[in-house]
Amino acid sequence: MELHQLHCFVAVTEEGGFSRASARLRMTQPAISYQVKQLEKELKHPLFIRQPRGIALTEAGRILFHHAQELFELVRRTHNAIERLSDGVNGEVRIGTVNSIGIYFLPEVLQSVREKYPGARPTLLYRDSVEILDTLASNEIDMVLMANPVPDARFEHETIITERVSLVCGRSHPFFRRKSITPDELKGMDFISLTSMNPTGKLIRDYLSRLDVYVEPVVSTDNVETVKKMVEIGLGVAFVPDMVTTRNLCEGGLARVEITPALTREIVLVTWKKLELSLAAAAFISELRDAAASWKLSHEPTGAIEAE
Repeated sequence: MELHQLHCFVAVTEEGGFSRASARLRMTQPAISYQVKQLEKELKHPLFIRQPRGIALTEAGRILFHHAQELFELVRRTHNAIERLSDGVNGEVRIGTVNSIGIYFLPEVLQSVREKYPGARPTLLYRDSVEILDTLASNEIDMVLMANPVPDARFEHETIITERVSLVCGRSHPFFRRKSITPDELKGMDFISLTSMNPTGKLIRDYLSRLDVYVEPVVSTDNVETVKKMVEIGLGVAFVPDMVTTRNLCEGGLARVEITPALTREIVLVTWKKLELSLAAAAFISELRDAAASWKLSHEPTGAIEAE
């Protein structure tokens, strides 16, 4: 039994099929199938049940998957222990995040880590908010940085930033030169919306509900960049995290319009409670906290209401 065979088996299990495992591992499906068949031949048991709508683990497959996860965790801890013997901070740091944070907050953190710790190798993995904590739980990443995660007793949660989520509009909108509006003025407006499957989208929907404002979005998407672009071209207004729109405000393409009470979201660092972090991961978190502290000095809102 070889580690690369187990990697193929675990990828097929976690991705729910050979096709997605192929994309994840950047291997052909026949190559992955061959490695799985070699495992089955060695163990003398089938590992998967092939079904019309996908695959399922056999009892032998479930046992192997459980022990494979333990084995990979042991391998990772071994690597971390050996890295501590070397001078400096070295090794991979796997960060799971979402688009808005990965694009607008993390680049400066990554630059700082690169300058201070050239031996560290940060890797960003983008997942939607529904999958990202499962990715952490399956040990594919070392930490998650996301907005308003669902509480989970397995993990440590550390709020590093409280950020305003502001109403924005494009130059052609009647609100563009308005400093503030009342909640009632939102009624009947064309809205561009993040879907409620997105934590910030759900946050916005609940906020509007508390304001007794019902809107029917003209466009819904899970991508905040799409929301911003639709607002810029005049399709409607939207609530967007401030870190996403700062540059557009400077360039004059968007305007923020104040509304009371204001809305905020929490950017949270999520890690395993009992997992010992590598030196590289610990160094990344230290730089992350420093960047968050600097960000707060110029951005953190006051007098806003937080998400429930």
